[in-house]
Amino acid sequence: AGQIKKERQPPMAPPVVLNVAEKPSVARALAQVFSSSPGSRSRNAAGRAGPAQIFECENVCLPSLFQQGHGRPVPSNVPDEPHTMITTSVRGHLASQDFGPAYG
Repeated sequence: AGQIKKERQPPMAPPVVLNVAEKPSVARALAQVFSSSPGSRSRNAAGRAGPAQIFECENVCLPSLFQQGHGRPVPSNVPDEPHTMITTSVRGHLASQDFGPAYG
């Protein structure tokens, strides 16, 4: 009888989470919190130059986004998952939001 070879699936990339703060100082504070997470790595702790600072921190371990997003309690025996956190901010006042139905 022939054997079926199972192909090894490549590991999934960690979820990328975009955090948009209401002002630059809050974005900097969030980036500091993410970068202080054990095992995390900041790509550019000072933020990128330009009109909006963008902070990126990899390997920030948090509970599963799926479980968080569905309001399910995360059991204590479920390990945290690594996430890539991208943080930026807005300036001025938001007059409206324009997100499609898929984004709530």
